[in-house]
Amino acid sequence: MKKIFLAAVCAVIALSMSGCFNRGPQFENIDTAQSADPATVSVKDYKDDLNGLIGYFKALNYLPVQTEPTKMMSEVIGAKEGYRYIYTVNGSQTVIELYEYDPSSQDANAQRVINEIKKNGSFHLFDKEGVDKDVTYPAVISDSGKFMMIYIDNSTDEANVARAETIKKALKVYPAAAKIETSDNTSKEGSTTTESSQASA
Repeated sequence: MKKIFLAAVCAVIALSMSGCFNRGPQFENIDTAQSADPATVSVKDYKDDLNGLIGYFKALNYLPVQTEPTKMMSEVIGAKEGYRYIYTVNGSQTVIELYEYDPSSQDANAQRVINEIKKNGSFHLFDKEGVDKDVTYPAVISDSGKFMMIYIDNSTDEANVARAETIKKALKVYPAAAKIETSDNTSKEGSTTTESSQASA
């Protein structure tokens, strides 16, 4: 019975994470030409949590504003919570899944997933013999170890590829402030973790 339940959960999660979904509903489209200049969006205005990250990504036009996300079974990968957005970017169907971990309290499964991502840029959904051992999911973990993202857009369009890399880099450093280039070609980087945790999204 346990094996049947585990297989069923695996199938549901695998489908949700794979980006394989039927044509049907019209998804909200994001035009990359309308993306905000990151310099005009202050990361200090957003909390150091999943809602803050989502708000920050929406402000940068990385996530759709009207689309309601799907709440994910985050406990399967040891995360506190997670959401999936399905939309289109320049006509290409796209999936973003965002998860939050608690770096101070992680079970063995959370540690396994995070370590796999850090090492390989992907993870196995389950660490069970004979279950999902050959299927991996590409993902990015933030430098803080607090946020994880799965980003799927199979488009080879130059704008979409560049956008994907930009979003991955933004996830990596959230909520740290971006480096500001000065006139003498040096750079300054401010720590905003405390400010971010006190600000409202």
